[in-house]
Amino acid sequence: MVARVVLVGVLVGVFVGWIGSVSAVHAGDGCVIDPVEGTIDCSFGGTEPGPSVGGATLLRYVYTAVEPVMGDCHFWSPIPGGLDAWDPANDAAIIAITTRLPVCPSTLVTPSARAWQIYRRWRLSAPRFSVTPDTKGITGLPSHISAAPPRTITHTETLPDGTVLRVRARVVELAVGWGDGTTTEHDPSAATGYPTGSVSHAYALKTCTDDYRTTSASGDLCHPFLDRYRIVATYAWVGSYNTGSGWIPLESASRSASVDYEVAEARGVNIP
Repeated sequence: MVARVVLVGVLVGVFVGWIGSVSAVHAGDGCVIDPVEGTIDCSFGGTEPGPSVGGATLLRYVYTAVEPVMGDCHFWSPIPGGLDAWDPANDAAIIAITTRLPVCPSTLVTPSARAWQIYRRWRLSAPRFSVTPDTKGITGLPSHISAAPPRTITHTETLPDGTVLRVRARVVELAVGWGDGTTTEHDPSAATGYPTGSVSHAYALKTCTDDYRTTSASGDLCHPFLDRYRIVATYAWVGSYNTGSGWIPLESASRSASVDYEVAEARGVNIP
């Protein structure tokens, strides 16, 4: 289906009044914009456009950027993420952008810029963890964290100039705040739970309700005010990209999850 939509009269009047008698403009190799008629034609010679035609990459998506000297500008790209010119619902916005803003210098479309686009659209996960013992901990005995190792997210593509771009996001650290003021850092692969895992912590004080803390003979063994410890587990994600000369960092991001955890005590009893 040819992506060709005629805009309503008000929009056409605005564009015509602004640009006068400007003729149809080619959107790179992908679409033809007619700001006078208020239309976008992405038929590319009357055929349904695909990823490429005759080996040429179609410039399908419109992006805006800020160039240090020029200021606000726009550029076309085959890379998904911008306004899709093949979607008729975007016609008005694309025509407004391309007739109002100048074209960005081609140097703005770089491997770094594309790597940022990919990395920022990934949904980086927080730890999905459990604690052993699962019902409540015991003072003086380690409570263990178990969390499946997070997979490294990767993406590889060939840019229009032939450069092979690789982007990845991986977890480099698992930090655990145990809720009693203690925080520990670990290799994520160490969170294998009891008995093999090393992500563990022994609590010194049990947690108690206010009533127990004030009325029980052993209330002085309770935490001064907590009835549960809030355990917060945090993944440190790091993004990077590679075009053949080593990995270049993008940024780090943290994702956290928490659980409230009760801790009791085990007391010995003399049996006659």
